Amino acid sequence: RSEGIGAAHMTVRVMKVAVTTAGTAGTATGNTDSDVINGEILGIFLRYTTQPATTDVTIKATSPANYNILVVNNANTDGLFAPRAKPVDNANVAITNAHAPFPVAGKVNVAVAQGDAVTNALVAHIYWRP
Repeated sequence: RSEGIGAAHMTVRVMKVAVTTAGTAGTATGNTDSDVINGEILGIFLRYTTQPATTDVTIKATSPANYNILVVNNANTDGLFAPRAKPVDNANVAITNAHAPFPVAGKVNVAVAQGDAVTNALVAHIYWRP
């Protein structure tokens, strides 16, 4: 239980998205959409299930905009990632050494490529806050 000013804003939620792959070993693919997320992505933990080192994972926002949040190529080791957007000023100039969480207002798609055909080949744990 959280208390105090802004306690509701500090709530961190986790959404698990499991991807089942189909196809030939080393080239199997699959993707799954999350439920709706309205907030900021804080981190993503990837848990692989018996996948080759050639496995590619792409996590992207699908609505209203379509953009990559995290891309991990040629990997099969579980890990925690903290993807960040690169802020710009109002003239579209990069702000040096600045990073911000990705905003999401919709579903997130988790896609796997170049893997083996496995049920729950990858489970992405998406940590976010409203």
